[in-house]
Amino acid sequence: MAVNYAAGLSPYSDKGKCGLPEIFDPPEELERKVRELADLIRSSSNVVFHTGAGISTASGIPDFRGPNGVWTMEEKGLSPKFDTTFENARPSKTHMALLGLQRVGILKFLVSQNVDGLHVRSGFPRDKLAELHGNMFVEECVKCGKQYVRDAVVGSMGLKPTGRLCSVTKARGLRACRGKLRDTILDWEDSLPDRDLTLADEACRKADLSITLGTSLQIKPSGNLPLITKKRGGKLVIVNLQATKHDRQADLRIHAYVDDVMTKLMKHLGLEVPEWTGPVVVESAELAKPEQLFRFDPGARGLLKEEPLSQHNGTGGLCPDLGTTLVERRDSLKQECPSPDTGPTTVKKMKVEPFLT
Repeated sequence: MAVNYAAGLSPYSDKGKCGLPEIFDPPEELERKVRELADLIRSSSNVVFHTGAGISTASGIPDFRGPNGVWTMEEKGLSPKFDTTFENARPSKTHMALLGLQRVGILKFLVSQNVDGLHVRSGFPRDKLAELHGNMFVEECVKCGKQYVRDAVVGSMGLKPTGRLCSVTKARGLRACRGKLRDTILDWEDSLPDRDLTLADEACRKADLSITLGTSLQIKPSGNLPLITKKRGGKLVIVNLQATKHDRQADLRIHAYVDDVMTKLMKHLGLEVPEWTGPVVVESAELAKPEQLFRFDPGARGLLKEEPLSQHNGTGGLCPDLGTTLVERRDSLKQECPSPDTGPTTVKKMKVEPFLT
């Protein structure tokens, strides 16, 4: 399927600021900033990354508001260029670097606005990932909630039936659930999935460092989640070629291609970027191969020695590492922009927030 998933969305007039000029840090400044980022990571105990469409442009999937983005070209009356299909797109260096950071225990949770499925297809554990706007390869049973990750895109958008039925067998060998399956792709103003939003919110509240990659942070509530970390005393790093909505809140801003930043970052941390060998789905970090897991020692500036990590599976009703049930946290989603003493995000529908510079 062609990667112009945006063409399947409902008409929506306000798509935010598009086509802002790109900014490139000079080489020396970029090196200094990446070293600073590496130092921030070494001094942090709980790092959460947030990703947007900018991390997939190297995979042939256009972004939305860049100079050649889908919405930017639409405003000019032009058609965007697509170099691949969702099925043929390969994870970028950034996708694989994030997987490497998760494997060594640096990256505690990943929040993504992307629907291209590249995080999952890279092998990133699904219990450490919140896909806030859905996944083109995932369909979900409306009856029991079971999700199916397919080899090809599921064929519909906007939380519509895909024409398939759930095959989960009921207890004691009774007949299959047979609930209708629907896609997970949000349309404008659809409510975000409770589980993913709750896990993302909890991760941001616990993080002492949030790093955003390739997003202008204009879509709410997704774009406001990094502010939860900031408001609770943590640090915020923004990596993007264009100005973003929350630049004034950032402790560090880096203007460069995300692949360049992540490649340099991994070298500073003494880590290798894993090679991608083909699509693979990992449901839980605990199920990753032991030889893929290492312990990272900030003082040693790299891998100290091979050693299986202690991981926690958060998909069985508990938020990972937090001990809070999804129902308890979902019921407390009361405010959009939280203070340290109040509950989290609740604008649960996908909207564009005014861009202030």
